[in-house]
Amino acid sequence: MSRFLIVFLIIFSTSAFAQKSDLNAQALVAEEAEFTEREYRIVELSGLVSLSDQAKVSAQHMIALSTVKAGGVVDNALVEINHAQHFGIAQNLSVRWAQAEWEKRLLVIIDSLNDSTQKKIEKELSKNILRAAQKKERAAINNQDKAEYSLYMNKLKQRPPAASRWKLVRSLDKQSSFSQLIIKTREQVYKEISSQVKGWQPPENWKEEARQEVLEFLFYAYRKTPNSELKKTANGYNSSALKSFLAKVKAEI
Repeated sequence: MSRFLIVFLIIFSTSAFAQKSDLNAQALVAEEAEFTEREYRIVELSGLVSLSDQAKVSAQHMIALSTVKAGGVVDNALVEINHAQHFGIAQNLSVRWAQAEWEKRLLVIIDSLNDSTQKKIEKELSKNILRAAQKKERAAINNQDKAEYSLYMNKLKQRPPAASRWKLVRSLDKQSSFSQLIIKTREQVYKEISSQVKGWQPPENWKEEARQEVLEFLFYAYRKTPNSELKKTANGYNSSALKSFLAKVKAEI
């Protein structure tokens, strides 16, 4: 699995994005009072703020692939992106994807829900099974650059897990909307790049590759989790309140 997928580890190295983020954060200070403590807690429990980083890293990754390096060539599926276009892409993405702005968009979604639905979502996300799941995923993220992670990925390819295990991991991905959210976010980033760089297009089959990366990551994150617990984790996302919330988030992306 590539470092590209796990977005928490890389910071987008474009000053335009950083400057815009600071301005957005300052502008939002006066608006924070309109959201409740519960609404902020739901955002925190969901872990969805990290999609802001996904947008930044997706853009930076594609820009890097599309930039001619000394003695190298641009991938034949891509078109070179120059510095001015790089800056423009970062600036435009920051309008919707700076962390403070994305967090506000999530808060607006939650604020639109009635009190009863908010309580249900908070209750579901607060359950031990989902809190434990996020802990395992964060630990996996922290291990991505370590030899242990690479060794596991090699082992996964050489000795694929049983079909029953694949089924459980796919179920977890589907119920949590993990790969769907990653793909939707990248899709918006790629649209922005292609709108600014004539002839640019992402690599073919990028959606399938992203989905596979997510599954491989989940195998690692839950490598010590027995099937019975993995099934409970997947089912933990299977409430109508959470499903409705995640559907609204996907629509907002």
